[in-house]
Amino acid sequence: MKKCFSVIICVVCILTLFACGKKANPIVLPQSSDVVSVDVIDGENTVNCSDKTWIDEVISGLSDSKPTNRESVQDFPQVDNYIKVELNSQTEKTTVFVYKDKGKFYVEQPYNGIYIIDSDLYKMFWELY
Repeated sequence: MKKCFSVIICVVCILTLFACGKKANPIVLPQSSDVVSVDVIDGENTVNCSDKTWIDEVISGLSDSKPTNRESVQDFPQVDNYIKVELNSQTEKTTVFVYKDKGKFYVEQPYNGIYIIDSDLYKMFWELY
Protein backbone atom coordinates (compact mmCIF):
# COMPACT_ATOMS: atom_id res chain seq x y z
CA MET A 1 0.00 0.00 0.00
CA LYS A 2 2.80 2.41 0.94
CA LYS A 3 4.62 1.66 -2.33
CA CYS A 4 1.50 2.28 -4.40
CA PHE A 5 0.87 5.59 -2.64
CA SER A 6 4.50 6.68 -3.25
CA VAL A 7 4.24 5.87 -6.96
CA ILE A 8 0.99 7.83 -7.27
CA ILE A 9 2.56 10.85 -5.54
CA CYS A 10 5.59 10.71 -7.88
CA VAL A 11 3.38 10.50 -10.98
CA VAL A 12 1.25 13.43 -9.81
CA CYS A 13 4.37 15.53 -9.14
CA ILE A 14 5.81 14.79 -12.58
CA LEU A 15 2.54 15.60 -14.33
CA THR A 16 2.28 18.84 -12.37
CA LEU A 17 5.75 19.90 -13.49
CA PHE A 18 4.91 19.31 -17.16
CA ALA A 19 1.51 20.98 -16.89
CA CYS A 20 2.99 24.11 -15.32
CA GLY A 21 5.14 24.96 -18.35
CA LYS A 22 4.02 28.41 -19.50
CA LYS A 23 3.39 28.75 -23.22
CA ALA A 24 4.26 31.97 -25.06
CA ASN A 25 1.67 34.70 -25.38
CA PRO A 26 -0.24 34.62 -28.66
CA ILE A 27 1.69 36.20 -31.51
CA VAL A 28 0.60 39.80 -32.16
CA LEU A 29 0.19 40.61 -35.84
CA PRO A 30 -1.59 43.30 -37.82
CA GLN A 31 -4.59 42.36 -39.92
CA SER A 32 -3.56 41.15 -43.36
CA SER A 33 -5.68 43.88 -44.96
CA ASP A 34 -3.74 46.56 -43.03
CA VAL A 35 -0.28 45.43 -44.21
CA VAL A 36 0.91 47.44 -47.21
CA SER A 37 4.36 45.85 -47.55
CA VAL A 38 6.80 43.45 -45.93
CA ASP A 39 10.53 44.10 -45.62
CA VAL A 40 12.63 40.94 -45.42
CA ILE A 41 16.12 41.74 -44.15
CA ASP A 42 19.08 39.34 -44.20
CA GLY A 43 22.11 41.18 -42.89
CA GLU A 44 22.60 44.12 -45.25
CA ASN A 45 20.25 42.76 -47.94
CA THR A 46 16.66 44.01 -47.91
CA VAL A 47 13.81 42.84 -50.10
CA ASN A 48 10.53 44.75 -50.05
CA CYS A 49 7.41 42.89 -51.10
CA SER A 50 4.02 44.52 -51.60
CA ASP A 51 2.30 41.63 -53.42
CA LYS A 52 -1.00 41.20 -51.57
CA THR A 53 -1.22 37.44 -52.20
CA TRP A 54 2.27 36.88 -50.78
CA ILE A 55 1.50 39.11 -47.77
CA ASP A 56 -1.71 37.16 -47.10
CA GLU A 57 0.25 33.88 -47.17
CA VAL A 58 2.86 35.28 -44.77
CA ILE A 59 0.29 36.59 -42.28
CA SER A 60 -1.63 33.31 -42.48
CA GLY A 61 1.53 31.27 -41.90
CA LEU A 62 2.63 33.44 -38.98
CA SER A 63 -0.87 33.25 -37.47
CA ASP A 64 -0.72 29.45 -37.62
CA SER A 65 2.51 29.35 -35.59
CA LYS A 66 2.51 27.23 -32.43
CA PRO A 67 3.66 28.76 -29.11
CA THR A 68 6.62 27.20 -27.32
CA ASN A 69 7.75 27.30 -23.70
CA ARG A 70 10.77 29.40 -24.69
CA GLU A 71 10.82 33.09 -23.84
CA SER A 72 11.95 36.00 -25.97
CA VAL A 73 13.89 38.29 -23.65
CA GLN A 74 16.07 40.28 -26.04
CA ASP A 75 15.76 42.50 -29.12
CA PHE A 76 17.24 39.82 -31.42
CA PRO A 77 17.24 36.00 -31.40
CA GLN A 78 20.18 34.23 -29.83
CA VAL A 79 21.08 32.32 -33.01
CA ASP A 80 23.68 32.99 -35.68
CA ASN A 81 21.52 33.03 -38.78
CA TYR A 82 18.12 34.73 -38.87
CA ILE A 83 15.95 36.89 -41.09
CA LYS A 84 14.30 40.05 -39.83
CA VAL A 85 10.74 40.50 -41.12
CA GLU A 86 9.02 43.88 -40.84
CA LEU A 87 5.28 43.96 -41.49
CA ASN A 88 4.48 47.53 -42.52
CA SER A 89 0.98 48.94 -42.14
CA GLN A 90 -0.19 52.54 -42.48
CA THR A 91 0.20 53.19 -38.75
CA GLU A 92 2.79 50.75 -37.39
CA LYS A 93 5.63 48.35 -38.06
CA THR A 94 5.60 44.85 -36.54
CA THR A 95 8.94 43.06 -36.37
CA VAL A 96 9.52 39.32 -36.11
CA PHE A 97 12.55 37.13 -36.72
CA VAL A 98 12.56 33.83 -38.60
CA TYR A 99 15.24 31.19 -38.07
CA LYS A 100 16.12 27.52 -37.93
CA ASP A 101 17.50 25.99 -34.73
CA LYS A 102 18.21 22.31 -34.08
CA GLY A 103 16.17 21.19 -37.08
CA LYS A 104 13.04 23.17 -36.19
CA PHE A 105 11.77 26.42 -37.69
CA TYR A 106 10.86 29.36 -35.50
CA VAL A 107 9.46 32.85 -35.54
CA GLU A 108 10.39 35.07 -32.61
CA GLN A 109 8.55 38.21 -31.65
CA PRO A 110 10.80 40.21 -29.32
CA TYR A 111 9.60 40.22 -25.70
CA ASN A 112 6.41 38.37 -26.66
CA GLY A 113 7.33 34.79 -27.50
CA ILE A 114 8.95 32.15 -29.67
CA TYR A 115 6.76 30.06 -31.98
CA ILE A 116 7.22 27.03 -34.20
CA ILE A 117 6.43 27.61 -37.86
CA ASP A 118 6.06 25.41 -40.91
CA SER A 119 9.18 24.79 -42.99
CA ASP A 120 7.32 26.10 -46.07
CA LEU A 121 6.91 29.53 -44.46
CA TYR A 122 10.60 29.54 -43.53
CA LYS A 123 11.51 28.75 -47.15
CA MET A 124 9.26 31.54 -48.47
CA PHE A 125 11.53 34.11 -46.81
CA TRP A 126 14.81 32.54 -47.89
CA GLU A 127 13.63 32.16 -51.48
CA LEU A 128 13.49 35.96 -51.82
CA TYR A 129 17.29 36.08 -51.97
